[in-house]
Amino acid sequence: MREKVLALLLEVNEEIGDYEGSSMLEDEVITSLEVIEIVSALEDEFGITISAKNISKENFATVDSICNMVESLQ
Repeated sequence: MREKVLALLLEVNEEIGDYEGSSMLEDEVITSLEVIEIVSALEDEFGITISAKNISKENFATVDSICNMVESLQ
């Protein structure tokens, strides 16, 4: 599943693949507009609904945190 998530993220922003920090939003690797694109792509790919309460700095901090969020919503 991580590979699918990473592939979707790379379609939105190629810099995500090289990111090794702890907060993509705080480090300005992704923008809030890209978060919206990511949410839409994840919902379509995994058949989940990501509510506003799930859209947080913590859930979109790293590839792993995004994967964990997706897993918890399946």
